[in-house]
Amino acid sequence: MRKNIHQIFTHTTTRRGFLGLALAGGAAALAACSNSGSSTNSSSTSSSAAKSSTTAANEQRIVVLNTGQLDNMLTLGILPVGAAKAKGGQVINEYLRDAFGSDFDLDSITDCGVRANPELETIASLNPTLICANDRTDEAILNQLKTIAPVVTGSGGGENWKKDFVTIAEAVGKKSEAEALIASYEDECSTFGNSLTTVPTVSFLRTKDDAFQVYGVNSMAGTVAADCKLNRPSSQQFTDTAGVNISAEQLSEADADWLFYGIQDGATDPTTTSTWSTLNAVNNNQAVEVDYESWYTNASYLSATIIRDSLKEHLA
Repeated sequence: MRKNIHQIFTHTTTRRGFLGLALAGGAAALAACSNSGSSTNSSSTSSSAAKSSTTAANEQRIVVLNTGQLDNMLTLGILPVGAAKAKGGQVINEYLRDAFGSDFDLDSITDCGVRANPELETIASLNPTLICANDRTDEAILNQLKTIAPVVTGSGGGENWKKDFVTIAEAVGKKSEAEALIASYEDECSTFGNSLTTVPTVSFLRTKDDAFQVYGVNSMAGTVAADCKLNRPSSQQFTDTAGVNISAEQLSEADADWLFYGIQDGATDPTTTSTWSTLNAVNNNQAVEVDYESWYTNASYLSATIIRDSLKEHLA
């Protein structure tokens, strides 16, 4: 049976506890950089967007349109006025409410439609001072967005989450804060990886519509595993794409010492397939259901810390 979100993390720490741990180190890093200034603008930032970085963060009206940008703005202490969502998803996922619900009025964020085709009239009505998109946004849409407000673009994709975080942070005058958060995250990953006497293989599996998908090296979870110096199964060493679709009969390609899987609402549950019970990770009680949105549909500092802390909780 499909577990609800609060049943997923059943070991020694609660899900809210994971998020608290994820943000605690970040808060210290931000405090250390609270008086730092911004550096020169990223090559991904348009010249008009560069001007917006001189506006005080609390005066900016920011719209975020792509994966992880809402997470990252909230992490930097900025509440966007509008945000787009993944197809079939929500603007505010539960893990964001857990992390930031007590600090921000998240329901004040206007729904700007889906990421692939945002609602331009809605965005214009918000009178934004900055719009965050990425290079994968349709060129015609990008050109229309630039008539509304300055636009800053990242590269998109889980493999680029660090540089994309720095890019949008620079656009709002918080580059040094983002760099400090990333450095703190990497230090904790390295400490965790070095603490393991035996390095296990870790597998990442998600449901996607009517298929299953294993995640490779250049994915959000894949980058975190690499930062933690963890091994990946031979079936997940690919680098040309984030994920590869597999059938229920091919679920053996998801096997490893540890298997971390996420289930999309309404999708086929892999645990109900006949192949599931043949997996070593399952038989060793080392198959762990994780939050689908934070692990598999976002790419952000918060997602990275959630993934890292879950890996630590189960593997350490």
